[in-house]
This record gives sequence, C-alpha cells and structure tokens, in this order.
Amino acid sequence: MKKNIFVALDFNSLEKAIDLAKNLRDQIAGVKIGTELYAICGPDGLKRFKELGVEIFLDLKLGPEIPNQVKKTVAALESLKCIKYLTIHLSGDYEMLKAAQESAGSIELLGVTILTSQSDLQNIGIKNSVKDQVKLLVDLAIKSKISGVIASPQDFELVRSLSKDLKIFCPGIRGDDERKHDQKRVMSYANFSKIVDKKCFAVIGRPIYENGDSIQNLKKIIKSAIK
Repeated sequence: MKKNIFVALDFNSLEKAIDLAKNLRDQIAGVKIGTELYAICGPDGLKRFKELGVEIFLDLKLGPEIPNQVKKTVAALESLKCIKYLTIHLSGDYEMLKAAQESAGSIELLGVTILTSQSDLQNIGIKNSVKDQVKLLVDLAIKSKISGVIASPQDFELVRSLSKDLKIFCPGIRGDDERKHDQKRVMSYANFSKIVDKKCFAVIGRPIYENGDSIQNLKKIIKSAIK
C-alpha cells in the first residue's frame, strides 16, 4: 500500500483513537492528533501512540505568540521524544518561527499557511488573495528553515514551485469524491495522487473511519488512485 496518508484522529476518546491507530498502523504513514484529542490524552496518551510504532503528527497550530513562549513550548514537547511533526502558524512572523526552530530538536516543524476551511481572507482583514498569501507565508517558512508546510492540495504546485525541499501536508483530502464537509478547498485522493511527489502527504479522517470497516475504507481510497 502507498504510505503517504496520515489519519486524522478527530476523536474525543483516547481508546477509540488508539484502536483505530492499531488497526491501520501497517498501512499508513502516521496519525494526526489535533487539539481535541490532545486535550484528553496529554503527554501520556502520546506515549501510547508512540508504543504502537506510528509516527505522530501533533496538530496544535502554535502561535501567533511571543517568540520565547513558543520556544519553551516546543522545547517541552520535544522533551517527550514522541513527536515527529508539530504545526505552528506561519502568521506568527519570522522571529517566532526562528525561536521555535531553535528548540525543535528531533521535531520537524510544519508551518500552517491558509486553513482549508478559509476561502475569503477579506473577512479577517487580509487584502491578499489566497494564492498571494500562501506565497508570502511559504517564503517565510523557507527563510526560517522549518521542515514543511500545511497547505491545501490546490496549492501544491504553487508551494512546490517555491521550494523543492519542503514537505507538504495536505488536509482536505477526500476518498473517491470531493464533498466538502467542513472544508472548502478540497480534493479527492485520486486527483491528489496525480499531482504530488514523495515529500507530500495526505491528511484524511472521516472518509476512513466514519462508515464501515476502516481498513477496507482505506484500501478503497488508495485503490481509487490507481484506476
């Protein structure tokens, strides 16, 4: 199976998340743990995922914040020796990103560009178009030398044109359709697979575990890319 999928464990139950990770661990690149699950499981819960042998992508979206506070938070998370990837807001500015990178150690930082639920930046006072804002933030990620970015699959080609080295994690990936749910800028896994490279990963949640057998759902999603 193609291991470029991180499963988004958007649960409020640690045991349910652990069971799913255990069932899928041989077919996936890793698991994404967001703020809801982390609020429940904390550091001890992260260690349980680590014991399963899965890579952990901790999606806390740190910042914007005082650089020293972010630096100390990243250092505390790094000391757990559990986390492979950690998200941070690129909108926090260069000094914040630089401070975070200084204490990241074994953690690879991923900078959040524009959320896949956002399509109208004017509502939050940003005059740039989505594309221009993504470019500005990706340039900041490159300057601060972090490992990768979180970006819509629709922005993959733009990000890759700016850097051949950044890892790109794409939320908003669907199974064999492009229904939007709570995200606006989405893409099917089949179409995603046509444009990406080995440094790009899909983040998929509900299409895998919401209906039916999660392993079979995952296999169906992957097979949709080889039709």
